[in-house]
Amino acid sequence: MTLFGEFLRNDHRRMHKWYQYFPAYEAHFARFRNRHVTLFEIGVGEGGALDLWRGYLGPFATLVGLDVYPRCRQLEGEQIHIRIGSQTDLGFLAAVVAEFGAPDIVIDDGSHLQHHINATFDFLYPKVAKNGVYLVEDLHAAYWPNHGGGLRRPGTFIETAKAYVDKIHADYIGETSIRTEAGDRTTSIHFYDSLVVFEVGEARKMMNKTTGQSERFDGTWAPEGTDKTEFSKLVDQIVDNIEKEGPEWETDPINDDRDAIIRNLQAELTLLRISSSWRMTEPVRAVLRLLRRRRTA
Repeated sequence: MTLFGEFLRNDHRRMHKWYQYFPAYEAHFARFRNRHVTLFEIGVGEGGALDLWRGYLGPFATLVGLDVYPRCRQLEGEQIHIRIGSQTDLGFLAAVVAEFGAPDIVIDDGSHLQHHINATFDFLYPKVAKNGVYLVEDLHAAYWPNHGGGLRRPGTFIETAKAYVDKIHADYIGETSIRTEAGDRTTSIHFYDSLVVFEVGEARKMMNKTTGQSERFDGTWAPEGTDKTEFSKLVDQIVDNIEKEGPEWETDPINDDRDAIIRNLQAELTLLRISSSWRMTEPVRAVLRLLRRRRTA
């Protein structure tokens, strides 16, 4: 039975979930099943989700529910621990981490107020264990003014998550002000409808190399039956047009989508490389003639 199936079959404590969350849950939580794992759920409601996680993650999971509502204490039971406090109370969060250790999974399904989500994330995210997951639900609220939200409004968690896209690329940008330890530990960010998932690793050492043998690619290749010199000139023209940037790209309204033109040229070059007839080069030559006419007009 899938996690979604268990949700639909639930006849125990109540829970509310959007259907689109379940593929994301299974994609990011599957590796934790039947392992010693600690999950923090912020905002436990009536406890149905805690039961769902217990059934899904298995007998070795430690489930910690955090809520401001004192009656949630009744939800404590086998594998389930309830702690009462605010998600913005850093002392409370620190005490929970001290008691249960670094969480492997954090699910923020709390107040949905943007400054609450950010405060919790800023404190807990750096504490997540290596290979852990931090998941924030119901982020449609990031667009609601009564939750501190709005489209592209600074301070929403959507904007926080977007900023992490830059943080994980800090090494390539060369801008030290955006680099953070938490950003270095972020291996990926996944945006879903109303859901953002951060995958946590450890600070990465930037490494790359080229493998294979260069002689296995013939840099003088031309389609059978074509003149190699003429074909080389054509290839040089294509590469030049791909790499060259100038005001003509920005000022010609017909060519507003420069990236689309580049992609088309690259696709046509691929056709050339796999063709066996010079007639296959005509589409590229037509594009090149059009580009030349626009530049000389």
